[in-house]
Amino acid sequence: LSSLFWKKSQSPSHPVFPLCLTQKSASDYNNFDREFLSEKPKLSYSDKNLIESMDQSAFDGFSFINPKFEQILDK
Repeated sequence: LSSLFWKKSQSPSHPVFPLCLTQKSASDYNNFDREFLSEKPKLSYSDKNLIESMDQSAFDGFSFINPKFEQILDK
């Protein structure tokens, strides 16, 4: 059944259109689920010793710091 759907979706007589969501402003959250928006955010706990024990070589040369985070550190 899924292969049949895939074949139909590839044919010119059944074009597949991408999902286009509209956003009225930068603070328009209408495309988000209301239950999701009602949940309080939870910060992830990070164990500094665990992070330091892991191989960090993948981040060698990584120098980006979020400017907003720098403002918090400067306070």
